Amino acid sequence: MTTCQVPRQLKKAIEQLEADPARAWTVREIAAVCDLPPRTLQRHFRRFMGQMPMAFVRDLRLDRARIEILRARDAESVTEIAVRCGFTHLGRFASSYRARYGESPSATLRRHLNVAAGSEAQPVPLNLSVERPAIAVLPFDLAAPDTRHATDLTDEIIAALMRTRWIAVTVPANARYHLRGKVRGDGTGRLRVTALLIDAQAGRYLWADHWNGDADELLAFGERVASRIATAIQPALRDVEIDRACHEGTRPLNAWDLTLRALRHAMSVEAASGAIALELLEQAMELAPRDPLPLALAAWCHGLRGGHNFSLMADREKALAGSLAERATLLSNGDPLTETFIAAGYTLAHDLTRASVHVDRALALDGGSSWAWGRRGLIKTYLGEHAEAIESLQIARALAPGDRLNFLWSVGIAAGHFEAARYKESIQWFERAIGENPGAVWINHVLAPACELAGREETGRQSFTAFTNAFPNVTIEQIKSGLPYRASFLDRVAEGLESMGMSHH
Repeated sequence: MTTCQVPRQLKKAIEQLEADPARAWTVREIAAVCDLPPRTLQRHFRRFMGQMPMAFVRDLRLDRARIEILRARDAESVTEIAVRCGFTHLGRFASSYRARYGESPSATLRRHLNVAAGSEAQPVPLNLSVERPAIAVLPFDLAAPDTRHATDLTDEIIAALMRTRWIAVTVPANARYHLRGKVRGDGTGRLRVTALLIDAQAGRYLWADHWNGDADELLAFGERVASRIATAIQPALRDVEIDRACHEGTRPLNAWDLTLRALRHAMSVEAASGAIALELLEQAMELAPRDPLPLALAAWCHGLRGGHNFSLMADREKALAGSLAERATLLSNGDPLTETFIAAGYTLAHDLTRASVHVDRALALDGGSSWAWGRRGLIKTYLGEHAEAIESLQIARALAPGDRLNFLWSVGIAAGHFEAARYKESIQWFERAIGENPGAVWINHVLAPACELAGREETGRQSFTAFTNAFPNVTIEQIKSGLPYRASFLDRVAEGLESMGMSHH
């Protein structure tokens, strides 16, 4: 990854503004703080921040005001908060606030106070885009005469990104992330499109790629490039957003930040991390009760606790997974990420019919989602359709080779081979999954029987010991009721575990 360094003086200016956004700053005062001529300061802000200094100050104040409104007590008013954050013209404040967050400041305060008081009143719908990552697609540079017909490429990319539903597309001044690129021609009818994703606030490059095509097929080529860009930047954007949320300073976290922190913990699929994830999601659901994503992610987390016997009340956990998935379904706005986690919640609640509906919906919305393909593969594994399962899971791995959830797709491939009685291949993939995530000791509950059935008793015994050391009180009946595998699959698992000494009850 290439890093574009923000100038030291600009960084100093930003630190001063963030420390005291309510001060009545002028451009000259900001420039004096960082020892720069005012024109140079403006050029730096325009280049690295995508906006002028006073617009940056205004956005800082708006963010501070929103945070204070979301922390307000009964006695506080919007006027008091606005003045405290540096706004002297309340009409302009209300107008700017609505433009930035999609609701009036009084509506935010009213919703917050209703939630804080435990009110049963229906909360004001939250404009979900305000807490999602915002990206601006800048016009692509057209570097040769034969590229002049590529002017619609920017619009194609915007349309493709908007179909993801979890990425907000906006103007550069309001976007943390900028997507820009170039279209070059070689004079023979061949085109190359290069695209780059930039964190405009941090001043660093996050992702880049290029595609080649024919100028004669520009319409189809443009659609294909736009689709691939939207698919490719999602994992990169999601990862950098998770990293940003996990390393935020003292600023109060919003529901999106809390959800991303929870996701980081949930992806390890371990008992302790799952408990932390659920604590964070409880806070996220309190802040944004009508946002379906934390509900859907909580459904998955509760399902993991029940399916892998991380909890003493496994049946209760699976029931919670189903009920949370249903609540998320009622609020879902067609976001493929949410649909994928709804599918995960229903899967671990043993409702594979509903799970299949939602994973199909996720793939219809975003056919390039590695997580949706992986979830589809796991559902097919539980249904016993091992050929389709393995194919879907291999697609998931190919779409995002470095993804942290690839160990889950490896488990699914291993289970598909186990279903087909190909125990040697099953062992290889289970061992690969443990190599990809050594903390997922629960994988051994099927690896050990696979080794036993393949005649690798010593390896099976080691795997069994690793599992029972981590889960000393788990019984065969608990394992059989955990994940929604077919009866024939679970019977073979039970026979292998019984032969190694595990109790049925």
